[in-house]
Amino acid sequence: MMKHARFLSNVVTKSLMALFLGSAAMIQSEGFSESDFEKLSAIVGSWKMQRAAGHMYETWRRVSPNAFAGVSYKIQNGDTIKLETVRLYLSNRRIIYAPVAFGQNDEKEVLFNLKSIQGEKFIFENPKHDFPQRIGYAFHSADSLHAYIEGTIDSKPRHIDYKYSKLK
Repeated sequence: MMKHARFLSNVVTKSLMALFLGSAAMIQSEGFSESDFEKLSAIVGSWKMQRAAGHMYETWRRVSPNAFAGVSYKIQNGDTIKLETVRLYLSNRRIIYAPVAFGQNDEKEVLFNLKSIQGEKFIFENPKHDFPQRIGYAFHSADSLHAYIEGTIDSKPRHIDYKYSKLK
């Protein structure tokens, strides 16, 4: 009986240690690689979308091996109106989408962390931000980009789509 209890105690101890070490390994292996970041290179270029109030654009360029810079603007009644600038970068195995929206958030960066990659779809989140809490980018082809923002405003769900075509 004593040997059986000691055996069970050893099994439980080893099982708990394996579970703990396995969890620690999962935490350490979380994050994104340079090859994950490289998948975002499809964003480079100029993108255009037609809206009722005029055209909207996003223009992206690579500024370093681990960073892209973007700007969004619209043309309305012949005027170019800058909407936001964005830094998209890889740092410490995190991919960060960092927009500065003009006239919002004291024009400071709001950081959104990449949460998932599903094929050619990238989802960034910041659950503490007022709106949006999620930003998505999906590359449907070399010249088709579907971006969206979503979250809640006054406890009501909100989703806005941006369907861009790449300019040649």
